Amino acid sequence: MNVTKAFRLWTRSFLEDRRQQVKLAETLSSVKPCPAGVPQGSVMSPALFNIHINDIENSIPDGLSINICKYADDCTQDEVVSQGSSSHMQEALEAVQEWSNRNKMTINSKKTKDMWICFNTTIPAPEPLVIGNEVVERVNSHKLLGVWHQNNLKWNCHVKNIVRRANKRMFSLRECRRANLPPEVGITCYESKIRPVLEYEAPLWGGLSQYLIDEIESIQNRCIKILGTSGCNFETLEQRRAHLTVKEYQRILSDPTNPCNKLIPQPFTHEHDLRTTNNLPYVVSYTKRHRQSFIPRAISLLKQS
Repeated sequence: MNVTKAFRLWTRSFLEDRRQQVKLAETLSSVKPCPAGVPQGSVMSPALFNIHINDIENSIPDGLSINICKYADDCTQDEVVSQGSSSHMQEALEAVQEWSNRNKMTINSKKTKDMWICFNTTIPAPEPLVIGNEVVERVNSHKLLGVWHQNNLKWNCHVKNIVRRANKRMFSLRECRRANLPPEVGITCYESKIRPVLEYEAPLWGGLSQYLIDEIESIQNRCIKILGTSGCNFETLEQRRAHLTVKEYQRILSDPTNPCNKLIPQPFTHEHDLRTTNNLPYVVSYTKRHRQSFIPRAISLLKQS
């Protein structure tokens, strides 16, 4: 990783010859060596963990065409299986398991989930994945980095969960009202504790059916009613999701180092001087599912603005 010798020696000194001891009431255990792991709570520990798992994707053979994504301590593998082809996910999983054994780590099979996404009912699902002697649970929905994903690519499960979380947090607004606090305090409470729950990663899942839009919007309407500030002129959450989607699209487009930049069609330039200044790419959508996904929706919103 091209670190300096001084940093490497400092890190080695930081980790070597550590001891640990347990205290129960007034009784102390004997001191034992701690030959593995990093000190809990240390500022360096997360960085050292990321360095430790930095080469995990190198363990997967290139010919398997498996994409691997890491974020902090979360690791996700995915592949596209063409019709008539077979999945190589089990081979990739075995390669990662071999890597974990070499690096003195253990894959928790109970926390590992398998999700198969296919809209052609004639294609059989692949065999269940196996870690050691345990079968990985195949699920219809799974929470990944705070967002609930479903195997039908709908967002009902995610909306249901964020609405439930937001409902629980309305208690704070009721307490503000009971304490006769100024309306500004309640508005700040809503904008900092409730609305972020309803907007987390909204550009990703913002293309919703009307009944889900209404379900989320009802949360803000109830909050306004609790606060008694009908004249606060909040934007609708649907309008805010549209702004967030356009902002995220433009951020990715302007950053060539962003991993998603290569997925976004680049703006084009006209060969002739036309009356229109619209240089946005045209995206063809054959299904409502695709039309409501992030990139087509963002381009459509930009054309409307």
